[in-house]
Amino acid sequence: MSRLAKEVALALGPDGMLASGISGYRPRAVQQQLAAQICAAIDAKSSDGNSSDTENRQGKRAASKNAVATNRLLAEAGTGIGKTFAYLIPALLSGRKTVVSTGSKNLQDQLYFKDVPAILSLFPQPPLVALLKGRSNYLCHYHLNRRLADLPEDPQLVDQLMRLRAWSSGTESGDFAEVTSVPEGSVAFSMAGSSHDNCLGKRCPEYDRCCLKAAREKAHQADLVVINHHLFFADMALKEGGFGEILPEFELFLFDEAHQLPDVALNHFAESVSSRTLAEISRELERAYFSSLRDCRQLQAAGQRLKAAYAELYEQLLDRGSDWRQLLQNPEVVAALERVIEALQFCHSVIKPQLGRDEMVDNCFERLPLILQRLQRFLTPSQQALTVECHRNHFVLRSCPLSVAEHCRDFYRRFGGSWVFTSATLTVGGSFQHFSRQMGLDNAKELILDSPFDYQRQSLLCVPRDLPEPHLINAPEQIAKVAEQLIEAADGRTFMLFTSYRVMHQVGLILSRRLSQPLLVQGQGSKRTMLTKFQQLGNAVLLGTSSFWEGVDVRGRALCCVIIDKLPFASPDDPLIKARSDEVMRRNGDPFHEVLLPQAVIALKQGVGRLIRGEQDQGVMVICDPRLVHRPYGKLFLTSLPPMARTRELAHAIARLREL
Repeated sequence: MSRLAKEVALALGPDGMLASGISGYRPRAVQQQLAAQICAAIDAKSSDGNSSDTENRQGKRAASKNAVATNRLLAEAGTGIGKTFAYLIPALLSGRKTVVSTGSKNLQDQLYFKDVPAILSLFPQPPLVALLKGRSNYLCHYHLNRRLADLPEDPQLVDQLMRLRAWSSGTESGDFAEVTSVPEGSVAFSMAGSSHDNCLGKRCPEYDRCCLKAAREKAHQADLVVINHHLFFADMALKEGGFGEILPEFELFLFDEAHQLPDVALNHFAESVSSRTLAEISRELERAYFSSLRDCRQLQAAGQRLKAAYAELYEQLLDRGSDWRQLLQNPEVVAALERVIEALQFCHSVIKPQLGRDEMVDNCFERLPLILQRLQRFLTPSQQALTVECHRNHFVLRSCPLSVAEHCRDFYRRFGGSWVFTSATLTVGGSFQHFSRQMGLDNAKELILDSPFDYQRQSLLCVPRDLPEPHLINAPEQIAKVAEQLIEAADGRTFMLFTSYRVMHQVGLILSRRLSQPLLVQGQGSKRTMLTKFQQLGNAVLLGTSSFWEGVDVRGRALCCVIIDKLPFASPDDPLIKARSDEVMRRNGDPFHEVLLPQAVIALKQGVGRLIRGEQDQGVMVICDPRLVHRPYGKLFLTSLPPMARTRELAHAIARLREL
């Protein structure tokens, strides 16, 4: 046993610093197992993970192509193991420069403001720890001042910008998470922040006060930096710059909620052009004409021409689906895109003689070639998933790779160090193959640790008899009928998780007429607000879609029943799913078993994981999809779920809820 392993075992043991310093801490054998394997991955770094030890690594690969990469660990750790302490203690005691990446900004804040300080308080000389988020999370003094000088017409937006100005005078970090007076998701935040495209860098007159620069400098000096997956891959996709410069200094990479990584990575290696980007360029050209460049009337003409072109493209894209390859068959759509490209080329030619006269116009000139290059790809598509997102008065054209495995392999080679990936849901039927293939993790060390919870005693899984298949027209009515009985037996205290907004609203409308308990439906407020209200009411019913399937932790009596409407298969018509399926078929594979099924299994595991969150929790899980029992693939779902007691009788589930 190495020095690190001994220190970690002692710290997590019955007489260690956690037991003596953290109220309610109890040693767990499975937690120590996970920590021991993380120590092994850290210790292995010097022998087979150090990027400078090239000859040694090449010799090892030549000697055994299939040898396990001991500096890379895949660990599925069931709910209740205490994986946060299991990775933080080895990281902090190792002395390695560490980055911890989480699945969401909420979990990132929890780690930095709650979990890490609890441990650091036990160290006589605590390591330096920093929190770092993506660019869009930080105030930009320059862009806020510009917006205040040219206020929008919307009075509500003006009020929110004024609130941000008041906050900006007192903040030290510039982190928008501090702001409570402006609604979450307000466009005011994007107006008061910068993007990679419109950041002026060292040319910015507010560069010395830059909040993002200060956060990155603090991260550069820290021993452990807490980030999220979006930031990690934004930098790796070369869309941010700055943080990527300090990544080679890290020796340990820890990813919590790692099951989210493949989708996050795909999103960040995608390339997109949005109407908001085009609107920003148009607006800057018109602003410049009316201020510093009054002698160049063509700037106004170029801005107006671009505005008209992207507005026409929006009209052509509206209500025509999201698959660009199908839209490409429509000559009107193609003509509208070509007019946007011509308008951008005209902007480029107009700006060129004016270079050096206006900072933001110069910035637009630098951005235009990349935007044009991306749009040209939509005229001559290659082997990528091309999608269109249409929102109210806004569109996004997105080109997404089918796989990021090779990009990830490049990371492991480039940075060396140790890599740990952990989550409660990494395997499908006990195999890491699906996740490993997506993330390019060839021959990593694998570890599966079951939850310490007694699922047989604490929970009951029910797949009610006689329910229709989900695609049938009467399915929502039948789900509502089953839910009504369960909710009455539980006196509320129920989550209903759906795979579509349409079915959620259909069932919600039916239940609103029949239930006496409070009904909360996604969209009535922010996720955080709804969860707080659910717990405060004590007998509420919450209906939600994908965002409520994971990252929700309701313990105790407030939740004792979770109802899932159907198995969470992605739509085969989704452009990315379709493109991946086509690729699998080209090599004579089975798209259902390689693409759709593994993804659905992991999603269902996340949804089922909402029920039992603590050792004292008890409850009933109901899945209203007969395919779980009647189809051959149902066995894979069932073997991937926790070992709950099972029944097909709805009466048994109702009786169990009444007991609770």
